[in-house]
Amino acid sequence: MVRVRGLPQVPLWAPVCGLVLGWAVLVVLRHSWAGDMRLHLGTLHGLLRDPWKPVDPLVGEVEGSPYYSPYAVVLAAFAWLTGLRPQAVLELAGLANIALWLWALIRFCRGLGGPATGALAVVFSLLLWGLRPHEWSGFFGLYSLSWTMAYPSLTATALMLLAWREYLEARWAPLAPLLALILLIHPFTALNTVLGLLAFALARPSRLRDRWQYAAGAAAIVLALAWPWSDLAALPGATGGLSSIHRGLVLDLGGDFGLGHYGLALVGLPALVTGVDRRPLGRELMLLFVLAASVVGLGAVFGSYGFVRALPVALLPLHLALASYLGTAGWSARKACYAGVAAVACAAGLYGNSGGLIRAWWGPVSPQTLQAWKARDPGTVYAPLVRKVRPGMVVLGDRTWPGRLINGKGAYSVVPAWPYPFVDEAARRRDMRLFFARGTTDAERKAIIERYRVDCLMMTGRNRVHLDGFRVRARAAKGRVLLSCRLFLPRCLRNPRGRERLRSCWSPLRWGSAPTPACSARPTRCPKAGEAGRWKPIPAPC
Repeated sequence: MVRVRGLPQVPLWAPVCGLVLGWAVLVVLRHSWAGDMRLHLGTLHGLLRDPWKPVDPLVGEVEGSPYYSPYAVVLAAFAWLTGLRPQAVLELAGLANIALWLWALIRFCRGLGGPATGALAVVFSLLLWGLRPHEWSGFFGLYSLSWTMAYPSLTATALMLLAWREYLEARWAPLAPLLALILLIHPFTALNTVLGLLAFALARPSRLRDRWQYAAGAAAIVLALAWPWSDLAALPGATGGLSSIHRGLVLDLGGDFGLGHYGLALVGLPALVTGVDRRPLGRELMLLFVLAASVVGLGAVFGSYGFVRALPVALLPLHLALASYLGTAGWSARKACYAGVAAVACAAGLYGNSGGLIRAWWGPVSPQTLQAWKARDPGTVYAPLVRKVRPGMVVLGDRTWPGRLINGKGAYSVVPAWPYPFVDEAARRRDMRLFFARGTTDAERKAIIERYRVDCLMMTGRNRVHLDGFRVRARAAKGRVLLSCRLFLPRCLRNPRGRERLRSCWSPLRWGSAPTPACSARPTRCPKAGEAGRWKPIPAPC
C-alpha cells in the first residue's frame, strides 16, 4: 500500500494499472490499426448486416463462422444500439479489454502473496519478452497489445485468469460459463486454459476427487455447442489449415543470443525453480511451465505449429514467479541483486517494446520514425482504392494480401486473405491465377466473374485486365495499382446511407443484364460445388 497523509491507502497496483490504461487511451486516439483488426471489422460488418444468419466475413459464401463469437455478437449489438462505426466500437472494446485483463491478472495474483506482487506481475508481463517481441494475437507484451488490445484473444486471456482463480477456490458455478466463453471466443486460449487447469490439478491430486469440476466441464461443453452462430464440432478438422502461419513464432529462437523473442522471460526461471515448495502456487506454476513448454516443443518438432500458441502460458509462470519472489516482504543481499537483474531485464524489454511507446505518441509520426522505433507502418498504397470499396461488394484481386483491407471495409474477397479451411481455397486461387493470366480469354474471365458474383477488380498495372462492363474507379501509386468496378451497381453499393449500411447489399446482375436498384436483405449466391464445408451453405436458387 502507498500511504499518503490525509488520503486513503492506495494499493501499489493502482498507479501501475492507471499508467497502462492511460497508455492504451493514447494508442486508441491514434486510430491507426493493421493486421487482424481488419478481420474483426469485417466480422462486425457481417453481424450488422444480418445478425441472425450472417455469412462468413472473408468470402461471404457460407453461413456462420467461428469468428461470430459472443464477443463479436455483443460488440455488434452495442454498435447497433449506439450507431457507432465498427472501428469506434472495437477501439472502445480495446480499452475495456485492457481494463479486464489488468483486473483479472491482479485478482489472480492475490493468491501469490505480497503487496507488490500484482504490480510487478503487470510490469513483467508487459516487458519481459524479448528484444524483438512478436506482435501476435494472444501475446500480451506491450508492443503486441498496442495492436491487439481489441482482439478477442485478450478477452479470452482475461477470462482464462478468472477461470483459473475460480478453479483454485473451488467455485464451480461460475467456472462453467467462463470455460464456455473462452472456448467460443478464442479456441487457442481454451487450450491454454486447459493446460492451466491440468497443472493445478496435478499439483494437488486431492483436487481431482471433487466431482463438481467434471460437471462444470461438461456444462461448459454443452453451452458452447448450443451457440447458434458457429459449429464448434467443425473446428478440430480445420486446424490443419491454421498451422503454417504459426511457424514464424518458433523461428530464429537463438537470435540476439537467445534474447530475440522470448529470452528475457528466463530471468524468472530461478524464482520459478526455487519457489516450488516455498511460495504460494509455486508447484502449480512450475507444472504449468513444464506442460506449456512441452506442448510448444512437441508442436514445433512434429510440425503442428498451432500448438505453439501455448507460448504465452509458458512465459506467464516465469513472470508470476518472479513477481511473487520480489513482491514478498523482506529483503536480503541476494534478493537485492536479483531485483537489479530484473530491473536491467525490464529496461531491455522496454527497449524491445519501444514500438508500443511510439504507438502512443499523439502527434504525427513518419514511417522512418516508426521503423526506428521498431514499429510497423500501417499505411499502404492500396488505401485510395479501398476507400472506393463499399460493404457487401465482392472484389477479385491479383494478390491475396489486399483482401484483408477489403474485409476491413465489410466487403468480400474471392480468395480468403486469412487461412480459412471452410472453403475450397485452392480452387479459388486457381481461378484468380487464371483470370489474370495473359492467355485467358474474355469468355473464361466472364465465367469467373459469374461464378463469384464479382463487383470489382483490384490489380496491379502489369496484370491490368480490360473487360467490358467494368471501368477504372480509382488509381494509386502513380497508376501501379487500379480498382475497376462494374458500370452498374445498386444504389446501396454506390453510396450506402443510413440504415442501408446495416443491411447486406448485393448486385444480382448477370453479365449484360439491366441493373437492379433494390438491395436484397441478405446475399443470395450459389455456393461453388464442394465449398459447403462444415458450415451450412446459403440456400440459393442455382
